[in-house]
Formats: sequence, C-alpha cells, structure tokens
Amino acid sequence: MITVIMDNSLAFILSFPLILIYFKSLSQENSAWRWTLPLWFLNHNMIRYLVSFGDDFWVVLMWQILFVWPLCIGIYYFLYKKEDKWGFYIGLKKKNVILLGSLLVLCIGSLGINMYDTNKKVIAFHEHVMKELQDSSDRPQYLIQNSVTPSTLLSLSDQINEVRNGKVRAVTFPWKSKVIVVMDNEQKEFTYVRFNEGWKLDGIYRESGF
Repeated sequence: MITVIMDNSLAFILSFPLILIYFKSLSQENSAWRWTLPLWFLNHNMIRYLVSFGDDFWVVLMWQILFVWPLCIGIYYFLYKKEDKWGFYIGLKKKNVILLGSLLVLCIGSLGINMYDTNKKVIAFHEHVMKELQDSSDRPQYLIQNSVTPSTLLSLSDQINEVRNGKVRAVTFPWKSKVIVVMDNEQKEFTYVRFNEGWKLDGIYRESGF
C-alpha cells in the first residue's frame, strides 16, 4: 500500500504541468488544449508503471524534466499571455488554484512520508539479505541469484561478518536506494533498486577506506 501511494504521488508531481494546462484551458473555455487530460492520464500511468523498473527510471525522469516540463511551461505561458481576464490567480480560477494546490501539497507530503517509511523497510530488507548471505552454504551462488550485478559483490563473502556489525543508514528514492554501511576501517555503499513492488540488491559501486 505504501508503495502504491508513493508511486502515485510521484507520478502526479511529475505530470503536474500537463494537468495545469488542462485546467488553464477550462478557465479560457478553450477546447483546443483539452487533449492534455488524456495525455496527463497516459503520462501518469507510464511513470507509475516504469518506476518499478529501478535504475532505468532515470531515463523517464530526464524525459519529464528536460522535455515535458519545459514544453508545458512554454504552452502555459502562451495561454497565459492570451488571457483577457487578469483577475485570475496565475491565470486560473481561484477554486482550481485551491484544488490543484491542495492536491500538490498532499502528494508532496505523502511522497515524503512514504519515502521515510520505505527507507526503514529498505534497511530491514538489507539486513535480511545480509543475514541470508551469512547463513548461505554457497555465498557466490546466493549473490548470483539474488543480485543484479553480482560481480561487484565478490569481496562481500569474506567481509559479511564485518558488514553485519557495521552501522547502517540509507537514502531512498521511489526507484532506488543507497544503503551505506560504516565499518571499522571502511565504508561500503550498497545499491538497491525497485523490483516490482519490492526491492532487489543491485551491487556495490562505491567503497572507501578510513
């Protein structure tokens, strides 16, 4: 349930410029831009679906930020400059500003709260994976079956006891998480990626000594 709310909140935030154009067309009674509503729905569901693809989601994120957002801002500015009724709030009716503003604040708040909860779940999942690895009779095979890039985890089998005793913290996004383990003489950064509704160990891409 937390994952569903988090994904929908992220999708709404990233698709927000499209729904803004739709409401702008309503305020002008201009049907030429009503197509943005089905486009918003399609974009929203695409984001919600692709966020579970884990590390590949950055492609979708860049598409939204570098193409969809600038294009929508340009269209909105074009419509705003044609506005005859300057009494509107940022070119929208007051009730629409309240509605969209409330939804945006709700989604941002939900995203933040659910990312915090997901962060704790990722840490718990990391500790579960490390325990299973420690208890496994064939650690290399376990890593091959339960990680995306097992070649980055070759040294983990010999250090699993130190890793399990290290201090753990995490930084989690809806599509990716960094779990940082601080040991006595070094630090390892584990990457976990979304795998459907859950998470999967990707690999270790950063290590540093003290």
